[in-house]
Amino acid sequence: MNSLHFDSLVLFHDPALRLLYHRWRGQHNMYRFRPAVEYVQHLLHQHAIESWVIDLNGLPNLGLDDQIWLSDEVLPTLAPLVHLRQLALVLSPNVYNQLAAETLLHQGQQHLRFDIQFFSDSVAALDWLINPTGLPAVPATARMVA
Repeated sequence: MNSLHFDSLVLFHDPALRLLYHRWRGQHNMYRFRPAVEYVQHLLHQHAIESWVIDLNGLPNLGLDDQIWLSDEVLPTLAPLVHLRQLALVLSPNVYNQLAAETLLHQGQQHLRFDIQFFSDSVAALDWLINPTGLPAVPATARMVA
């Protein structure tokens, strides 16, 4: 995985899997939220991302103005992303942000043409994205060779 840089986000990109993961860096205030979202939008387009993980851990409370902006300006830009197949949303213990995220996804569902699943941790989210069978991984040494 490649580490990309944006000051208020932890970002990882895996070109082979066309996967993007990002989490808010808790020490930053919300004044960097919109530029961070715009940077993620750019990455989704630039790298033709198929699998996306949004980790809400560390995100301060999402204000009403930002929720409206996401609903009116950001979600419609996701509709043309025909390559995007899956979104794994890692919910934080912050119930306010959980409700805000669920409301945004419900309101913007006409723009969301990909599968969305909710997770309590990033490990499970990544497993869902990279292991579509749902079966546990088998070590290479235990496989039978024909």
